[in-house]
Amino acid sequence: MPGRVALLAVLVAFALATPCRAETHRLDDSASQVFPPNAQWEWGPGSLRTGINTVHMHIRVEARIDTRAWAGRQGRVYMVLPVDAGGPITAEWQSQGRLLGGRLVSGERALVFSGVIPGPLLEDTLRVHLATDARQMTTETQRMAFHFEIDTP
Repeated sequence: MPGRVALLAVLVAFALATPCRAETHRLDDSASQVFPPNAQWEWGPGSLRTGINTVHMHIRVEARIDTRAWAGRQGRVYMVLPVDAGGPITAEWQSQGRLLGGRLVSGERALVFSGVIPGPLLEDTLRVHLATDARQMTTETQRMAFHFEIDTP
């Protein structure tokens, strides 16, 4: 019996010393392209007449996400839109292939892939609709800072 207690104590100590937590890594998506490359915010039809202050932008993203370090392993890939100085931006997208469609607001991340990473690249075409309140926008040209992250077990 004392041998079993000692074995149990060693197993518990080992379990506590070995953390089982996911790790988050930023993925390289520098090969991705956005069309049009210099998109402009546009007022919706009738918005000035109705007092609605929302502006919209439609872009297409040819996403090419480097996943070679995680190929063949379980993982969850997220799209991230950091907080923007000009106020919250809402992004909604549909995908054409491997990635999931979804929605997020700046400051959030949304799941776009879950499962075994299929190879060195995750590729897809995303049709993205962006919306924001024109009253909170700055007059400066801004660069959208989407990026992708992976959580691995």
